[in-house]
Parts: sequence; C-alpha cells; structure tokens
Amino acid sequence: MTRVSFTTNRKSDRADFDDSSLFASNGECVSLADASTLFRVSAPFEASRGVRAWQGGIAGPITSAISDSVFTTAMRLDSEVIEGRWQSASWGTLKGNFAAPLCGLRPSHSTVELRIGLVADVVDERLDRCTVMVDLLDLAVQTGQLLTAAPLGVAERWPLPKVDPSAGKSAETLEVVRAMQSDLHDDASTREQMLTAAHLRHWESDFIWAGPGGIGVTEASQGFVDHHQLPFRRAFPDRVGGGALPPGDNSGSTGHFVKFAQGAWAVTGGWPSVKATHTGNGWLGLPASNKPVTLRVFDFYEVTNYKITTNWVFIDIVDFLTSIGALPAHIHGYSTTTKGHTT
Repeated sequence: MTRVSFTTNRKSDRADFDDSSLFASNGECVSLADASTLFRVSAPFEASRGVRAWQGGIAGPITSAISDSVFTTAMRLDSEVIEGRWQSASWGTLKGNFAAPLCGLRPSHSTVELRIGLVADVVDERLDRCTVMVDLLDLAVQTGQLLTAAPLGVAERWPLPKVDPSAGKSAETLEVVRAMQSDLHDDASTREQMLTAAHLRHWESDFIWAGPGGIGVTEASQGFVDHHQLPFRRAFPDRVGGGALPPGDNSGSTGHFVKFAQGAWAVTGGWPSVKATHTGNGWLGLPASNKPVTLRVFDFYEVTNYKITTNWVFIDIVDFLTSIGALPAHIHGYSTTTKGHTT
C-alpha cells in the first residue's frame, strides 16, 4: 500500500512534538518529555512516569521484540494552543521483524506492523502526559495467535486517509462528529432498528469503520451493524459515557479527555470513554460475565462534504479481557521503574 504524506499545518508559535521519538532507537530522547511526564498505556503495559520508565517498561520491550523497526505516522492532528496547553493526536504503525517474544506472544520471525495510537498533552512546551494505545490483538491476529474469537470484520491493514486535512474546516468537521455521537445515544436494539438509526445520516453511504484487532474493518452500514454494533450493543445494553471532560488530569473519569478537529480530520477519546455491565453474549465471541467494565477508546475521523467517510477506532480490549477474567494467562506486561500511577 502506498503511503501518502499529508501536511498538518502545525503552528510555528509552539515547540513541536515528534510522535516517532517514542519508539526511536534512543528511547530516552522522547520529544518534549522529562522525568515527570506521565505515560498512560493500554494493557497489559503499566502506566509509568518519566522517560526512563517509558523506555524500560514499554518502548524498550516493544522495539526489542520488533527489530529494525520504523514508526510511520499515518494521521496526525494538532489542536489550537489555549493558555499554553495543546494536544497532538496521531496513529501509525511500527513496522519491523517480529524477532523476540512480546507480552507473551511468540515471535513470527516475519515482518509485522504494530498499530499504535496516541494523544500527547503538551503544557508550556513540555510533554505533560502521553496516552498510548498499542493494538496487541491486531499483532496476535497477524501472527495467528488469536486471543479472542476470529474477527467478524476483515482482518486487514487500516486504510489511509483519503484527503489532506486542509480539505475541510475544523468547526464543521467537529460539528458532524459531535452530532453523530449524540445520535448514538439511542435505544436501538435490533438489527432492523440499527440499520435505520439516526446517526447513519452523518455517514457516507460506503463509509469505512476500521476497528481494532479482534473486530476488524467493516464497510457501510450493514457491515458496521453486523460485525460490530449489534454484538457490541447486545453485550453492553446499559453503556454510558462519551461526554466531554475539562482539561487536566481526568484519570478514571468517564468521558472524552480529547475532542478536537483539524480541518477534515477529528479525534475523540476517553480513558475510559464508556462504563457498562457486560451482560450479553457474543461480542468477541465471549459469554456474558455480568461484571462492570470500562472501555478505553480513541476514535479518529475523516469528514468530507459533511459526511464521515472513515472512522479509525482503538479499543483497549486487553484491559477489558483482564477485567472480566478472560485474558489468556500467558499474556503479560513489563515492570517499569516507577509504579503506582493509575491507568
């Protein structure tokens, strides 16, 4: 697949954040970070504070397992600067040779692409917090080591953005995304109801919903409903969340700690975003656990002519599996030099 490079029109009045520095060969030179930077990371990795802890417990194990790796950014958005505070959100892939075990997954000794999403919170030109999603389930799917049932969607590389962000206007893009998310708060419970739901008016007819490992990529409303929405809603009928959160440390609060647009692209995310009770069977092939759960989620969007054309979605499924006692015993994280921070 040919990679397309898009400019993000980054502001010249602030220090730039280099997302690729998180997985550079010298992991202790993370852009704008220092000893107090908080790194929140998807399970099974631990949260850590400081660059050395990031390198020791997260970046180091990843780059040691995936050798000769290069991180390529597929999509990046930067927010406006407000009182010295701004956010950068991006997703991309770390491509290399899977040569050593990672989190309990066996090396395939072949080329893999580890999908990674992140949101950097920069305050007064220093990296205050970096929230990172590592799609371990997709790596498991790539190497034939499924941790859940086979994805209902297509297990393939995510499509790249089709348009430069400059093709749209930020306010209009965010308005479309917010309206769609508002319409998602309905009581549709059957396939027929979901296929005619109000939120679909905000999507292009052949939209792509690019889900995480374990779910896969879907196309148009029928694929989205059959391969994700219907089993998801059956599993979590009492789900709540997705509201906006104020700036600052919102660890443990349900809602969006990031929600902004840059031109035709938008991002929202919560840590966690959703609270629910797992009372239904079928999502990821799992039986109901009847346990309360939270879901960490990042959503990246592309909007063209007031319609969402693509939605790239990260869900911390490993954290969910851990909370219901369904994570395979061989999957593990790594100790960091600094512990005690909530994820």
